[in-house]
Amino acid sequence: MTDQPASPVSLLSSVAAILQAVAWPAVAAMFLIIYRSRIGSLLEVLTKKLATATKVKAWQLELESTEQEIHDAVTKTGETASSEALTPKIPENQLKAAKEINQRLLESPLSVQRALGVVQRQVNSLIDEYERLRESPSGSMRTRSMNEVVAKMRSLSVAARPLLHTFMSGQSAGERLAAICILQVLPEGQCFPWLIERIKSESQPFVFYQAALAVLEFVGTREYTDPAKIKEGIAEGLKHISGYKGGHPDQNTMDVLNQALAQVR
Repeated sequence: MTDQPASPVSLLSSVAAILQAVAWPAVAAMFLIIYRSRIGSLLEVLTKKLATATKVKAWQLELESTEQEIHDAVTKTGETASSEALTPKIPENQLKAAKEINQRLLESPLSVQRALGVVQRQVNSLIDEYERLRESPSGSMRTRSMNEVVAKMRSLSVAARPLLHTFMSGQSAGERLAAICILQVLPEGQCFPWLIERIKSESQPFVFYQAALAVLEFVGTREYTDPAKIKEGIAEGLKHISGYKGGHPDQNTMDVLNQALAQVR
């Protein structure tokens, strides 16, 4: 039996298949040669975008990790405050926490701006918490909760120092309380008149008591050149509190101011 010659149709099909198999790689090669510069640029762009996306993801993870660590440290400081007796001295553990939290942020890979954003969000949350507490019934439970808020604010005070004047000019008592807490830990002479004004103008005894504590801390630094002016300011605060129209004069505030007055040299 002999092989039959291929039909013209079969032969043409085979040739077409061979040409197709050879043509596509040739076309692809030609495409790569012609557009190699554009393809290179595209690959470079894709590589950069991938690198950027990776960095963004790493930054987000670091931001979330840092924010959680700071939140945990702040919460721990607040928990200890509820068991502390009311004294005119800022507790050492709160001062220590303020330094440690600030150091943690300095050592983080976050930029200064992003680290400050972490602090501002946490302080703003505490401001909101204080404002909510003000709406709750008065009593020892509310005062204890407010003391916890203040302890947390103090623990953020060193890191929040760049936000001081923003909080000083705030419209809410909670914002001004945050500024007062910063000044309790980091006293500043130029802010003394503002603190006295808080004692004279704030309507909430809890706030002007905290302002009195900040005055006492400032007096303790001895960083003033005109003792007479400091005494005058404290005396004005005492006069206002003794004639307080919102209820009975706050004895705790008066005790703190008298202690500050006695320390002025």
